[in-house]
Amino acid sequence: MWKLIHKIVSGLIIALGALHCVFTALSYDRFTLDAVWFLGSGIAIIIAGFLNVSAVRDDGKDRVVKYLCLTANLIFVSLFAVALWLLAQPQVFVGLALFVVAVVSVAVRGRQQSF
Repeated sequence: MWKLIHKIVSGLIIALGALHCVFTALSYDRFTLDAVWFLGSGIAIIIAGFLNVSAVRDDGKDRVVKYLCLTANLIFVSLFAVALWLLAQPQVFVGLALFVVAVVSVAVRGRQQSF
C-alpha cells in the first residue's frame, strides 16, 4: 500500500513543480532575478519528485537512494514549513502535505524492508 501511495505522491510532487514553473510566466512580466529563483524553485520540486520516483522504482535495493530521497523530502518539508510561515496560501499547504506523506512513505517502506 505504501508503495502505491509513494508512487502517487511522487507524481503529484512533479505536477506541483511543473505548475510552479508555469506560474513563473504568469507571475512575472519580465525575466528578472526573482523570476529565475521562482522558476528554479519549481525545477527543484520537479527534481525532488524524480528522486522519489527513483526511490519507488529502486524498491529499497540501494540505501543511498533511500537516504538521498529521505533527505531531500525532509529539506522540502522544512522549506514548505518556512514558506507557510511567510505565505499561508493553498499551494504551500499542498506542497507541505505532499512532502510529509513522501517522508512517511519512505520511512515506513524502509522499516518494512528492514534497512
